[in-house]
Amino acid sequence: MPLLRNAILVLLVVLVTMTVLSELGLNIAPLLAGAGVVGLAIGFGAQTLVKDVITGLFILIEDTISVGDVVDVAGHSGVVEAVTIRTIRLRDISGTVHIIPFSDVTSIENLTRDFAFALLDIGIAYREDTDAVIEVIKTIGAELRENPDFSNTIMEEIQILGLDRFDDSAVIIRARIKTQPLQQWAVRRGFNLLMKRRFDELGIEIPFPHQTIYFGEDKEGNAPPAPVRLMHDAARSKAAEEPSY
Repeated sequence: MPLLRNAILVLLVVLVTMTVLSELGLNIAPLLAGAGVVGLAIGFGAQTLVKDVITGLFILIEDTISVGDVVDVAGHSGVVEAVTIRTIRLRDISGTVHIIPFSDVTSIENLTRDFAFALLDIGIAYREDTDAVIEVIKTIGAELRENPDFSNTIMEEIQILGLDRFDDSAVIIRARIKTQPLQQWAVRRGFNLLMKRRFDELGIEIPFPHQTIYFGEDKEGNAPPAPVRLMHDAARSKAAEEPSY
């Protein structure tokens, strides 16, 4: 609306000025011709500016973004603080302000339109019973929804999407919780806190990357010995070898 008001104001000022000059008996035809030439020259010399204005106009007409939305635009994510006729001003989570011209906008990801999902990729050890863990996740989701801090932000029960993939050291169960806009991150943090506590109580392992060291085999299938020396034992042996006075 501010952009539309400014455009209408400029149009009205130009029309009123031309009408007043015409009523005063001035020939406005040369002015119109000169304005056309100047506009053409400006169009050729400021193609990027014209592209910014036209792209911004269509984005605003289609109501793609609004002030207060959290968006991902041209490689930058943040809260939309202002939208002008030529640029978008974002402030990211660290407080840095990004000014993005509309000519750099090829796609827009709006993270806060109508509703959002707190996406959960939950890794458990391969030895765990997947079905039993899924039931625990459902219980945690129900407990989180009953929490007064989240009861007004969670819109639906937790959705278990199933066993999503097999990672190097974990089985990944994917789930999601439908939330109010801008609340998906808080809900995800709250769920993670409850999940960590419950998994610790039940002894469900949340794996972390680890390695098995392999020293190879000879042609007969025998693995070479792996010498291991503990530093504190070595220091103790050295102290025992030293003569005492």
